[in-house]
Amino acid sequence: MFKVPILLVLYNRIEETHNVFEILGTVQPTQLYVAGDGPKPGNTLDRTHVYQTRSVIQPAWHCQLHTFWQDEHLGKSQMIYKAIQWFFEHEEEGIVLFEDTLPTYDFFPYCEELLRQYRNDERVFSIGGTYLRHRSRQRYKKRLRKGGSSYYFSSYATTWGFATWRNRWQDFSLSMAQYDSDKISEIVARNMKKPKFRSYWINRFNIIKKNNASYWDYQINLHVWAHDGVCIEPYLNLVTNIGVKNNAKRKLRRLRKNAYPIMPLTHPTEKEVNRKEDNFIFKHIYKKAYFYLFRDWLKEILPNKSE
Repeated sequence: MFKVPILLVLYNRIEETHNVFEILGTVQPTQLYVAGDGPKPGNTLDRTHVYQTRSVIQPAWHCQLHTFWQDEHLGKSQMIYKAIQWFFEHEEEGIVLFEDTLPTYDFFPYCEELLRQYRNDERVFSIGGTYLRHRSRQRYKKRLRKGGSSYYFSSYATTWGFATWRNRWQDFSLSMAQYDSDKISEIVARNMKKPKFRSYWINRFNIIKKNNASYWDYQINLHVWAHDGVCIEPYLNLVTNIGVKNNAKRKLRRLRKNAYPIMPLTHPTEKEVNRKEDNFIFKHIYKKAYFYLFRDWLKEILPNKSE
């Protein structure tokens, strides 16, 4: 039995939810939290898919199951925000997964060990399970033989599957209302060394704030930076985003990576941000994907559109 509490956030993807729930059945968490968004108004097919997806959640192992079902449709970002808030009303720390992700088994002991390792180090805000460069298990082993570590520290939080603590999450805000433009500029300047990075992030945060575009992946970075925090990312991908396969844009389909085992872990000796890895994330993820992410937000707020 797995002692770390797990939150699964879902919506209307029946097959994908079944796949991730099979993984959870292997892990057998003793505390399982499941939160689900409500169907879009006036969409009968969506309503059917929502309730069929919820029906997948029937643990065949002994656990405490907690559910947080929404009757009304909130949209992805609001649902995730409310689900994590609910989760941390009950737990001090835990793992967050989504219906369109498929973690490898090692993702769970990886999170468990690092939650324990950095529990009292409040500079560490998040433990991600995603590595977006191409690296095979063989190359990863070669890295370890040369004295490398299993993970690195990053300015960016990956969110396909991650672990964190209540006290790191507690003042997170989708609206970023506590930060005016000058404060955003100050926070970004402290964390981004290159002028083009600073310009990008200041511009993006201000656009999101002005339009109330609650695409939470961006806001979580500002949250980390406002607290001078760092995030942990593995040197080997542990979570496959199976939802990316349905995206028609080739640039985003490339983000779908296979997941591999990583245990046992080799810990780094220093806690410095790996700028080389962060530069890759900026160039290949944020800089290229922003248009599509903003487009997805527009689709999210328009009625009778499938997600």
